[in-house]
Order: sequence, then C-alpha cells, then structure tokens
Amino acid sequence: MVKVIFWNVQGALSAEFYRCFKLLMQTQRPDVIALFEPRISGSKANRFIRRSGFDCSFRVEANGFSRGIWVLWKATVKLDIVAVSSQFVHGWCYDVSKRKRCFITFVYASPNSSQRALLWNQLGALEPAHEEAWVLGGDFNAIASPLEREGGRLTV
Repeated sequence: MVKVIFWNVQGALSAEFYRCFKLLMQTQRPDVIALFEPRISGSKANRFIRRSGFDCSFRVEANGFSRGIWVLWKATVKLDIVAVSSQFVHGWCYDVSKRKRCFITFVYASPNSSQRALLWNQLGALEPAHEEAWVLGGDFNAIASPLEREGGRLTV
C-alpha cells in the first residue's frame, strides 16, 4: 500500500516547518507527500526538494491566490501526471512492488468561490471510468459548517 500525506504547510521557509517536516518523515515514512501553499519557488524550492529525501517531484508554482502545490514521491512509487491546473495535479499512482495502481488528485482549491466552481467541474471531468480507484485529497478551502472555521472572514 502506498502511504500518502496531504499537508497545507502555509509556508515552507520557517525553521518550525523544517522540524515538523523531518519529524513527519521519520514517524510516518510516506511514499508520497503533497505540500500546499509552500509560498516559495525557484532556487529555494529546488534546494528544499533536493534535501527532502524524495526521489522525484512535480510542482505548480505559487501565483496569486494559487499558492502552489508540490508533489514529492519515492522511487518505490511511479507517478504519471496526466492533468494539471493552478488548483490540482492529477495522475496515475503505481505501487511498483505490488503492481497496483489508482488515480490520485492533489487539490489546493482557490478561496474564490467562482474558481472553486470551475475546479469542481474539472474534477468531474476527471472522474475515472470502469470503477477505477481514485484518491482525491487536499485543501478544498471550503467548510461544511461555520463551527469548523477559525479566524479570517466567512465567505460563501
């Protein structure tokens, strides 16, 4: 089984982030990790990814409300990216040792409701046929109840 972590890091530059990242890698040993809102790019992002302990990576750079999506994975997993937008990365995930596969989609939804509506339409178009397994996770920037909210403005 492939172990996947979806994590909204809200910034990947702080010493606290690095400590948490290292601890998470040591205790959970994920095969794949998706980091949302890393808020860094270019050489700083390259340096972090090189030192992360993962063999492969793909990233959507931060741009405006789209604050970035990084997907990192070990060589024990094969990830074929087949569709990308500012709000998601979608592809096939193969467990090399078990020869099993599933679709996987990493989502960082826009806080803008019209952009999120577009995302839902795009995700609907990606829905696998023939009852293929599909792992769909991330930060959808939506809440089911006002009780879930902490801080910020409440927008619908």
